Amino acid sequence: MKIKFTKLLPLSLTFGLILGSCSDEQIVQEDVKTTTAVRAQTSQELSIEPTSRFDLDTERLINDFDLKLKLSEAVEPSECGPTPFNEVATYYNNLLIDSFISVWDGNPEAIDIILGDYFVINQIAATTENNNTDYFGANGEYTNFMKKNVRSLEKFWEMSNLIQVNGQHTATLEDLDFIQYIYEVYSDATPEDIENIMAIAEHFNSNSDQIPENPFFASDGFATFDRTIVIGDGIVTFLEEAGLDPKVVWSSILAHEWGHQIQFLNFGSWEYPVPAFNNTPESTRMTELEADFITGYYLTHKRGATYNWKRVEDFLSAFYFIGDCGFESDGHHGTPAQRLAAAKAGYNLANNTKKKGHILSQQEVHDAFISTLDLIIEDSIL
Repeated sequence: MKIKFTKLLPLSLTFGLILGSCSDEQIVQEDVKTTTAVRAQTSQELSIEPTSRFDLDTERLINDFDLKLKLSEAVEPSECGPTPFNEVATYYNNLLIDSFISVWDGNPEAIDIILGDYFVINQIAATTENNNTDYFGANGEYTNFMKKNVRSLEKFWEMSNLIQVNGQHTATLEDLDFIQYIYEVYSDATPEDIENIMAIAEHFNSNSDQIPENPFFASDGFATFDRTIVIGDGIVTFLEEAGLDPKVVWSSILAHEWGHQIQFLNFGSWEYPVPAFNNTPESTRMTELEADFITGYYLTHKRGATYNWKRVEDFLSAFYFIGDCGFESDGHHGTPAQRLAAAKAGYNLANNTKKKGHILSQQEVHDAFISTLDLIIEDSIL
């Protein structure tokens, strides 16, 4: 039973390692598929590779933005390895799989639904208007903090009322009526299909201690061309448990995704050494490192977030933790060392400006990044 997604979602850029591709099509068809396949490999009992029932078609959007989806040569490998973030992610990965197996009756349909569709449903939910997108933190504990950060970014970059920022939560998937609504509105599932799907969803939601409570289900962080940013509680949980200040994590992810929104606003006018958003390892790494650079500039600027050195160290660590070694992946975000170097280069730009209160234009920050890109890739930023 193949269910096809029938509405387009905006092209997006993601923040971290969990779902690290550049389009919703790939997030659904590749990243959800590969990350759940990795989960499957953690247990010999779960040998079927899950896929999502939602088949996203972004061809029209790709044409709108003249994005040519073709692979290029992989970027040159450099020193790279796992970070504390990977350890935390693996821990929750194993909890999810063990819990799935403990209540699984062997129905292969459950793999596609619980380990495929649930991730996609929560992405769709986070980009639509509903009561679960207007708060941050599982209990809304970071809502006021994030609203203050949004106002600061709007003022700093002169982008008032341009960007919508939404929260993503595992609690969304506890609402079976909402899950049914997503299938009814966003898929071609028949009423009979949906009845069978909902029986599976109710079984796992009722009997598992990790479904949908596991932070993997809300581990997104991405920006879309329609001026929306989504930040999930899960990605913050991972980085907090890796040892970072959660407020620094929230601020860093938001500032990074805001950096992508700046790129979108300047798409077509900014010049790059390789085409931006071209869905190749080199292109993705470049735009992701620039978002890290923009983040470093804003967070440490005297009129931005004004981070002191302790917090600077924390946000640099955040970007180090979420680097990846996928040199051949079109979702490659840069190695841990390169992401740290990009954020540090942005910090240097803010710290070394003679007039501490002066805010460089978006163009000037972009030009500064391009001039230091080679040093960032070589990890030669002092």
